[in-house]
Amino acid sequence: MYTKMIYFDNAATSFPKAKGVSDAMKRFLDEECANVGRGSYLRAQEAGLAVIETREKIRDLFDCPDEKHVIFTGGMTVALNMVIKGFVSRGDKVLVSSFEHNSVIRPLVQIGAEIVRIPATENGVSDLEKLPENLSDFRLCVHTFASNVSGMIQPIRELSRSLKSAGVPLCIDAAQTAGHFPFSMKDLGADAVCMPAHKGLLGPQGLGVLCLTPGFADRLDPLISGGTGSVSDSSDIPPFYPDRLEAGTLNLPGIIGLKAALDTADFDAVRAHELQLITRFQNAIRDVPFIRILGSDDIDRRVGVYSVDFLRKDNAEIAFRLETEYGILTRCGLHCAPDAHRALGTFPNGTVRFSFSLATTFDEIDFAAQAIAELS
Repeated sequence: MYTKMIYFDNAATSFPKAKGVSDAMKRFLDEECANVGRGSYLRAQEAGLAVIETREKIRDLFDCPDEKHVIFTGGMTVALNMVIKGFVSRGDKVLVSSFEHNSVIRPLVQIGAEIVRIPATENGVSDLEKLPENLSDFRLCVHTFASNVSGMIQPIRELSRSLKSAGVPLCIDAAQTAGHFPFSMKDLGADAVCMPAHKGLLGPQGLGVLCLTPGFADRLDPLISGGTGSVSDSSDIPPFYPDRLEAGTLNLPGIIGLKAALDTADFDAVRAHELQLITRFQNAIRDVPFIRILGSDDIDRRVGVYSVDFLRKDNAEIAFRLETEYGILTRCGLHCAPDAHRALGTFPNGTVRFSFSLATTFDEIDFAAQAIAELS
């Protein structure tokens, strides 16, 4: 077995994290640890200021309407649950793509929503020419920004225009796009954007961010209620933000770590590097026999996520051999998105997924392409 490992599972969680993340988290825990809103002493005030500064960074980076509506959650899945369970009731019709993660589908199934999927094109994007005619009948649309299976960036702006004309709110799953390239929540026409700290943003695990428009936030029922450190004399949930949606103790070490990652964030540089990696990888493997690459070869419509189906081999065996014979770490299977594999014809066997990050090198790309050719 190789002793040096090449990490190609950044779509699950990025590695390594941004420089300074672990140091900032350790310093907070060792030297500054205090809770927010639970004390008026200096350390508590400094912790509160760090949280505010992190909200403001998120607001500015993603062009969110208001930092008070940048909500910290226990993860991306929690953020999606807050939107879905806070807005959708049993029997409501919800429009989704054919590529959604189980973090979207399972909460909808749990509450008994009627799920309608937008058909997919063979290139791995939503076919907006086949949108339902009765869009105004839908309570909500939840749509991934980029598929964690095909790696294809979805036509969100075009979809948003259709939804707005029908009065349907849009919640975007930005798990595979936040941190990979700059985008504007306002420009996308989103009512809610959910993102994880631990993927493209290069922050710690166990932390999510939910960005809301003020109007949509006011329509959400809080998923969790409890202490907020504010209006403690009342048994009612605070009516103001972010307190209304942030009951309990925040993941302060995680927020401090995310702040450290955002301090060095340069999404334009990340995207430029990612496009070089995509181009190099795609050019190297496009003519390898007996494999199928999901998604189109349109570089500008992709993120650094490639699913490869080995047509003559068992994909699980290939993933095992990539690790044991080449030291390449990938993710094999259905990637928590069985609908995507159904839409793309790789269910139930799944694929071997290669996903890149800012730390991925050209030499690693070349080595992986060589391994794919040798194993195919």
